[in-house]
Formats: sequence, structure tokens, C-alpha cells
Amino acid sequence: MGIGPLLLCVLLIVVLWWGPGWLLGEALGVRRTLLPVVAPLLGMGALTVIGVMGNSLGLSWQLLPVSVVLLVLAAVLFGLRLLLRRRFPDKFQTRVRTQPSIFGKHRFAGSWWILLVGLLAGGAVAAVSWFVGTEGLLGINQDWDIPWHANMIRLISVNHEWDPSIAGNFAYYDTTISDAPIRSYPIAFHAVLALFWPMSTVSIPVFLNAFVLVMMAVQLPLSAMALTMILTRRPVAVAAAAAVSGWFTVYPYDLLWRGPLIPFFAGMLLVGPFVFLAVKGALERQKFWVLGIAFGAVGLIAVHPSLAFVVLPVLFFWLLSALIRRKGRILGITVYLAVSGVLAAIIGLPIITQMLKESERVSKMMWAPDTDRNGAIQNIVFLNHGSMAMPILTTLVALGCLAVAFRIRMWWYFCPVLAFAFLSVYTMGSDSPRFLNLTAPFYDDQWRIFGILVMLLVPLAGLGVAQAGEAIEWAVRRFRNRRAESQESGGKNGRRPNHVVTAAAAVAVLLVCGVGAIPYFKQNAERININTKIDGLTLSSSEVDLLSKIDQYVPQDATVLNDACDGSVWMYALGNRMPMIRHFEILPTNRQLLVLQKLPELATDPDARAAASELGIEWVYIADGRIRAWDEPKAGLTHPDSIPYLKLVVRDGNAALYRIDWSQLPGGKQAFDAASKDRVQLDGVPGILENRKPDGIAPLGRIC
Repeated sequence: MGIGPLLLCVLLIVVLWWGPGWLLGEALGVRRTLLPVVAPLLGMGALTVIGVMGNSLGLSWQLLPVSVVLLVLAAVLFGLRLLLRRRFPDKFQTRVRTQPSIFGKHRFAGSWWILLVGLLAGGAVAAVSWFVGTEGLLGINQDWDIPWHANMIRLISVNHEWDPSIAGNFAYYDTTISDAPIRSYPIAFHAVLALFWPMSTVSIPVFLNAFVLVMMAVQLPLSAMALTMILTRRPVAVAAAAAVSGWFTVYPYDLLWRGPLIPFFAGMLLVGPFVFLAVKGALERQKFWVLGIAFGAVGLIAVHPSLAFVVLPVLFFWLLSALIRRKGRILGITVYLAVSGVLAAIIGLPIITQMLKESERVSKMMWAPDTDRNGAIQNIVFLNHGSMAMPILTTLVALGCLAVAFRIRMWWYFCPVLAFAFLSVYTMGSDSPRFLNLTAPFYDDQWRIFGILVMLLVPLAGLGVAQAGEAIEWAVRRFRNRRAESQESGGKNGRRPNHVVTAAAAVAVLLVCGVGAIPYFKQNAERININTKIDGLTLSSSEVDLLSKIDQYVPQDATVLNDACDGSVWMYALGNRMPMIRHFEILPTNRQLLVLQKLPELATDPDARAAASELGIEWVYIADGRIRAWDEPKAGLTHPDSIPYLKLVVRDGNAALYRIDWSQLPGGKQAFDAASKDRVQLDGVPGILENRKPDGIAPLGRIC
């Protein structure tokens, strides 16, 4: 891949991620110092509302009509804001602030430069780790979830429709969708990326890798800054949190190699901006921001619904602290947030209703603990979970906790941290169902919950760096004063903190910690590279080549028989042709399983032949890559070259494509065409099918 397509891809992602929200933020009067942080949140919310409501009105989910609707929405909101400010200047006119800086009393000359340095440092470390771990953005994740996300992006870009039910149809076209495990799916993440991917000229895996690169380089440190601003406005602490954000292994790296959980990761990067926007809007009583907060809430839950259960405890405990510290304003703050929440529920009701269809399936997910309670506590203390211990970061977090302990105004932050620490211990070190309802929104997944905890610890690490810098500055200042007194210079002793010394000391602390954290940086890249390969065990380079050009051999409306466990679930994302099984997790129907087991017996077994005909199977893809080393190939696909009616079309390394010669089978091609008449294309999109004779799902438990 050349540098030109990659730069174009990155540019498109930047425009996609920040552009819509920036436009909406300008319309709502969000200050431009905040827009880089909150624009992705606002944009995701606005596009979600347009997608859900537009789908009910028949809006085609394509870049041009969506852009027109977005421009009209922004123009209406901008006009409404100007009208209200002109008609009711006392209520809607922006008041003059005595402290125009977002840093308040902590502002000093050079604050923004310090933030920029922290942003660049944190983004550079995270981006390099991801770039190296993905083998120059060309690697494809060899594990569980990523082909689903890639397939959904192509499906929506071809279908031009925002409808979560297409995910269920895509997965289970051969059964009754209402009975299938996946009936709906939160597709906001995929739908938004589907708007721009066709213009990128790169494959979907590369596009996803480039998207995460931008998230790591920019959005990750920005999100850490926003979350830290809720705790403290100290510029050094905010910048240090940005710098440290890319050092942790559990967050975000374990969320990206295990699956990877890209939508969940992207949603986590919106938690800090949402809380910051809500808190700042409530404190400053920014009336036009109410709609922005509502859009942000919709965008957050649309990317991943479980993140609402992260935001709510943080806002709840912050509100409790406000109740104590701001007694005269608590009613206005509460009403402001309540109105924002009600408005979010109203405009987000369609997407919330769609997502509730999956709540039962999600709540039944359970992950076994991987250690005991003492081991779980040790994992939390040393910030490791299947990785090396991180005493350097533990020390920074401990310093941050010490700083919070001496500032009563910050004590509220311990509550959400301790809450998720408790849930982490519970999920890692216990199999008791006592608190299962609390972990159900996160799939009872210890990795997700621990990742959330570490995300909440990043601001404490930043505060720890700032505290160390302030301590060093205090010691330097005191040494200078004593020296001046001993020399009886008669000069004026320095009693005010020197911000230059504080910042320099914090940088020195970060540099020393960074040198000590070099093994962490190396581990982070290696962590990503565990599953992300150009040539891996599930998908070899030969398999990728064949899947990418499979459309040269297979007609567009065909369904290809495949074994999901060999990586062929990537077929649609890479080559725009539909495999029979579309994801590692999807259980086959009874007739699909029958064909997989008895493909060599089509000539002698009428049931197997009828099943293959009803499924429209004329093409067969076989490869020897396995997602799990212990997975056995399906019985019918083990010796394809010995099947007389199976003709080799093309072979590329360890991957091969065959075609069934139905003329050699009883009934011939006419019987095949007649039996497949019950399979009907929906909306003209290959793979979006309706089977008028739906089959039941095979009772396998899991296919791979």
C-alpha cells in the first residue's frame, strides 16, 4: 500500500470523526476550545439520530443525502440560537466570565503549550505501538469479533440502510430471525464508517486499522484530558494524563487485541468528552448545550450501550459532591442535567428500543474467573491482567490518590473508581452470581470492566505526575529561599509557585518514568501483534489474496459453502461475496450443518443434496487456517479433491475454491434451480435473504 492511499484514508477518517460534530457544535455555540474534544461525540449523536429517524422515512444512508440533512439540521439549530438570543437576550445571551480560561485559577502562561506537548507525547506512544503491532497497518486480526465489524461496514455501505435488524438477517438468513441469538445489533459505529469507507480506496481491514491509529494518536489523549478536567483543572495534571494514556497495557491495548472490541474502545474514548460537556454545561448553565448533551448521550449509547453504565455513576457521584459544595446551585444543575437526559431519551428512543432486543442475550453472557480474589486484587494493584506488572504506573496512581486524599473537593472521584475496582475483583476472582446484574451490561467480561477501571485511573496517574512536579518545585523554592536568607541578600523571597519549574519537574518525572516504562511500550506493541498479522494462523497471506479476488470467480448473488473456523468469514468484507456462515460465533442451521458434514455424499444422500440445493450451494471454499488450534475441519471438507463432482477453480497456497458440478448429480442443474426458489433476495442486496422454508439452528453450543 502506497503512502498516498494511506494519507487519503487518514484524512477521510479525520473529516468523518470531527467534521459533523464540529458543524453541530458551532451551531449550538460550543466554544472552539472544547470542540476538538467533544466534536466526535456530537457528530456520532447527530448521525445516529439522522440514521434512525431517516430510516423510518426512507432516507438512503449515503454520504450526499446524509450530509444534506446534517447541514439543514445545523442551519436550523444555528438560526434558532440566533433567534432566541435576539428575542430573549437576558436568558440566552452569553454572560461575560471573570475567568475565561477553562483552567480557572490554575491558568498560567504557557498552559496550552503544555497540553499540546502532553497530547503529542501520549498520541505518539500509542500510535507507534499500534502501527508496529499491526505490522504497518496491513495486519488483519486473526481472532473473534473483527470480521463481524468489517462485514457490517461493507453490508451497510452496499445496502444504504440504517437498520440494526439487517445484522440478524445477515447472520441467520436460513432461520426465523426472531428466534435467532442475534436479532438486532447496535450498528452506529459501522454505519458511520460505512459513509466514508468506499471513498478510501483501501480494504476494510486497513481502513479499520487506520481508524484506530487516528483514535490512538489523537482521540485517546484528548479523552484522557477531558476526563481529567472533571477531577482537576491543573494544566500539568491534564497534560500528564494525556501523556500517560498510551502507556497502559490493559487500556486500551487489551481491548484491541482481544476480539478486537473496536466499537467498545471507540465508545470509551467518548466517555470523558461526554462527562466533561455535561459537567461544564451544567455549571455554566449553557442553555444551548442541553441539546448537545442530548445528542452526545445518544451517540455514546449508540456506539456501545454499556457505556451508559460508566457515565451514569461518574455523573451521579459528581452530582452528590455538587450537592454538598454548591448548595445554592444544586437545583439548577440537577434540572439542567435532568432536562438533558429527558431530551436524550426522546430523540434516542428509537435506537434504545432497537438495542433492548439484544438485552436478554447480553445479560446471559458469563465469563469464568481466571484467578482467585487475592490474585484479582493483585492484578488491580499492579495494573496487570495477563501482562507484566506495572509498578511505575502504580506509583503514579498512588501519588494521585494521595493528592486526592488531601483535597476534599475531589473525594467523590474515589466512588466510581472503587465501584469498578469492586466489579473487577468480582469478575476476575469469583464465580458467584450475586452481582451478575451489575456486570451484565458489560457481558460479565472481566477484560472490559478492568479496562474501564484503568481508564478511570488515568486521571489519577496524571494528577500523580503533577503532584510530583509540585513537590519538586516546592523543594527547589524552599532551597532557594533558605539560600537567599543565609546570604542575607535582602532580596524578596519567592513564596508563589514557579509554574515553569513545576512543568519542567513534571516533564523530568515523565521522562524518567518513560525510560522505566520502555518494557511496557514494547509489550503493548507485542500485545496487539499477538493476533494481528499479515500472515497468520487463521488467515494466511494466500487466503487473504484469494478471498480478496474471489469476486472474479463467484457470481454476486451466490452463496459459498465454508467452514467458519478457517477464517472464511472474512470473505464478504474482503471480496464482496457471501459465505454461508458469516461469523465465528454463528451457529449453523440443521441443513447447513448437514451439508458441511456430508458434502461428499450429495450423490447418494437425497437429504444432503436437498439441503445443498435449498441453500443454493454451488461454490465451496476450503483453507487449512484455524481460529483455534484444536478446531477440527468439518467432515465434508477434509478431502475435496477426492469428490468427483467437485471441480477445482483456483488454488492459492493453502486456500482453494471449488465449484459443484450439479450436472453430475441426480436431478442435475434443473433440480438445483427448482429447490433454491425459496431463497429470495431482499432489497436487491446479495446476502440479505429471506428463506420461505426457515430451518432450525443446530444444537452445537458453539461452532468454533
